[in-house]
Amino acid sequence: MLGVRCLLRSVRFCSSAPFPKHKPSAKLSVRDALGAQNASGERIKIQGWIRSVRSQKEVLFLHVNDGSSLESLQVVADSGLDSRELNFGSSVEVQGQLIKSPSKRQNVELKAEKIKVIGNCDAKDFPIKYKERHPLEYLRQYPHFRCRTNVLGSILRIRSEATAAIHSFFKDSGFVHIHTPIITSNDSEGAGELFQLESFYSSVYLWSDLPS
Repeated sequence: MLGVRCLLRSVRFCSSAPFPKHKPSAKLSVRDALGAQNASGERIKIQGWIRSVRSQKEVLFLHVNDGSSLESLQVVADSGLDSRELNFGSSVEVQGQLIKSPSKRQNVELKAEKIKVIGNCDAKDFPIKYKERHPLEYLRQYPHFRCRTNVLGSILRIRSEATAAIHSFFKDSGFVHIHTPIITSNDSEGAGELFQLESFYSSVYLWSDLPS
């Protein structure tokens, strides 16, 4: 009788106990992943653009960057993975384990378990080519892509830090930041009806057509 009761308790406990679930992957930026102190197999998820692809017999190496850092995160995947859409410039979402890298060039690397292509990119039509130094005159033709390069990315970061420092200085000094009208030769959104410019005796007069 006692054995039957113990058996019933065991069956009841097993039926009510929840099944173990995998811990959801934490979404990190490339900068946070590169600066992670704990690289002992933590499951993470990153999103970004492929900066380089290198395939070997047993391993597939990817370098992914999301714009948060000039340095890219190395992703190691199985060579049996379908890599037809893993092209330079494609946007991907990678899930896997963040481990310590055996290479001296980087501290950590991402051992991919799942790679999802968000947006495929045709390397032939993509204006920025892999391992090619484009002149600044060429990059100015593609303002929506030039920020992915290290040169323009560094310039934008310097401008961001300088702008933040200037705004912080004036804010701490009690100033208020306002956006004044900008005089341009382009008429957009009816701005040309608000102000009018005329030259008279080498002087420029500016007034508003709005009623006072």
